[in-house]
Amino acid sequence: MLIVTSIYAGITWWQARYTKKTLIESIKQNREERQPYIVPTIEKVRGGAFDTSTYIRMQLSFEYKLENVGDSSAVTIYTFLYARLRYQSEKKKVYAHLIPEYIHSLRVNQRLGQRLHFETREFRDIIEDLEICHAKNVKRIEIDASVSAFRGPAIIVQVLYQNMVGQWFESILEQELSDIEKLSKKAQKEVEVDGEKLKIRNPGKRVTNANIKAGDYYEGGMINPSYSRFSRKMVDFDYVKKVLEECSEYSDSSPDEIG
Repeated sequence: MLIVTSIYAGITWWQARYTKKTLIESIKQNREERQPYIVPTIEKVRGGAFDTSTYIRMQLSFEYKLENVGDSSAVTIYTFLYARLRYQSEKKKVYAHLIPEYIHSLRVNQRLGQRLHFETREFRDIIEDLEICHAKNVKRIEIDASVSAFRGPAIIVQVLYQNMVGQWFESILEQELSDIEKLSKKAQKEVEVDGEKLKIRNPGKRVTNANIKAGDYYEGGMINPSYSRFSRKMVDFDYVKKVLEECSEYSDSSPDEIG
């Protein structure tokens, strides 16, 4: 009886241990599979200039959307906006104003519109980069049009967010800004095609730093999203603090305030 009892006790202990291990693996696998997955998209690029009596202030706004296409909610969401300049060696990256944009949570399949903007100095840097790019492309066409076109500044939307168990993730969209045009007061006109009235936008004049005036209204153009770059990865808390520290002068929050 003692031997039989010992055998039963051993089997019971082994079953309990196996069940516990299976449960832990199941929970771990569930956490790995059921994760938030935020995808940013740039919707519109608009800007304007106005007189402040001491200088002409300019703003370039990027309206974007964040969509959670994952299997669980995302929380503690920070969004950053940068422009990576290609032709100015002294400034490789310029930051948007008042970053990061904070959202408390984003449910599964929820899509939320937000907006961040560049201020005067950064706007002028972006325009200068576009001017250099345009000049290089004009020269390229004159010399050899078969050479690949020079590219404009890259606009980067960076999103840092947590899952429900506190792990951090990063999603990055990198898309090229192709031009910025000044729109006329009558930016749209109606035309009639086969008896149907359609609205079309009048082509604007390309903006340069020399032709900016108070009261101007601008619209930016992005390249086709199919030519953009998107990446997502898991990151650690130290990486999140480092990102916040890099843009601290443009932010209202401190890296130590992150939960």
